[in-house]
Amino acid sequence: MIRGFGHALFYLLALGVLLSGGAALAANPGAWQAILICVTGALATSLICERLARRYLRSTLGALRRVADDVGHGRPASAIEAHPGDDFYKLASAINLVAARLSEATRRQRELHDELRRRERLAFLGELAATVAHEVNNPLDGVQSCVRILRRSEDPVRAAQMLDLIDSGLGRIAMIVRRLLTLARENVIKPTPTPVRVVLTRAITAVQAMLGAGITLQRLDSDEPDVAAVDPQLLEQVFVNLLTNAADSMPGGGALVVAQRCEQVGNPDRAAGLVHVSIRDTGHGIPPDLLPHIFEPFVTTKRDGKGTGLGLPIAARIIDAHHGALTVETHEDAPGVTFHVRIPRIDTAAPAR
Repeated sequence: MIRGFGHALFYLLALGVLLSGGAALAANPGAWQAILICVTGALATSLICERLARRYLRSTLGALRRVADDVGHGRPASAIEAHPGDDFYKLASAINLVAARLSEATRRQRELHDELRRRERLAFLGELAATVAHEVNNPLDGVQSCVRILRRSEDPVRAAQMLDLIDSGLGRIAMIVRRLLTLARENVIKPTPTPVRVVLTRAITAVQAMLGAGITLQRLDSDEPDVAAVDPQLLEQVFVNLLTNAADSMPGGGALVVAQRCEQVGNPDRAAGLVHVSIRDTGHGIPPDLLPHIFEPFVTTKRDGKGTGLGLPIAARIIDAHHGALTVETHEDAPGVTFHVRIPRIDTAAPAR
């Protein structure tokens, strides 16, 4: 726009000169030279002004862009330099003030967020420590009681019973410690393209002997390809845990239904979907007050101290490491619960890239 204005000014000056004194100029060649010098000087001045204006605007817009980028990414905004006599000074001062306030607000928000996370971790660690102490203290009390009885007893049969109880209590403490270490350890999966139904079959075979005579197992599998990038051993561990929990919830017998199917999510042309495995039992279920916390450490519905409350948190961590989801569903019109495992499926029919 500035360049066009300079050119227009030049042509208007030239046209005005020609129209106002064409005959006089023809008789005076020196005047022609003076006019040409003036017009050339005016044109040069307009070009210099244009360059300076462009440089000024480019610098100003660049400074505004840097401030906007810093604020947008949560970084401390760099101040825009401007002189008090500059027309841009008031705008630059206002922008610098707003950017400084935004940067300060962002910094305070981060500090509050970090402090909140620190307090949450401390609260969780405190609760976890108290729970661990309680879980370990119960079998430890039993072991100490057995030791005291052993010191007073001379009956070998009684002594053998106490030793068995000591062994059981120490075994429970060792199991709690092992599962705590597993829960704290980051799950490093070794994904391999594997049909999920193959892993599910191995898990069912592993727990088949644990199912009581009164438990009927029904399996519902779809014929769709269910290949997923999974760690077969870790996924089998999840299925074994869920199947064992289901069997333990039905001591008097019941029905265990294991279903596998594929689900489509997102755009059918672009997404391979999910492999969905559901394990449903007709057991005693989960109390409503425990349901929101069922995947937290040491939360268990098993009776008589049979469970540690660490199996489900470990299973949830494993499925999360596979970019999947482990959820639970209760049924108002029927006993028991259903656990759902969803894992991203691999589209084996897609061409290699």
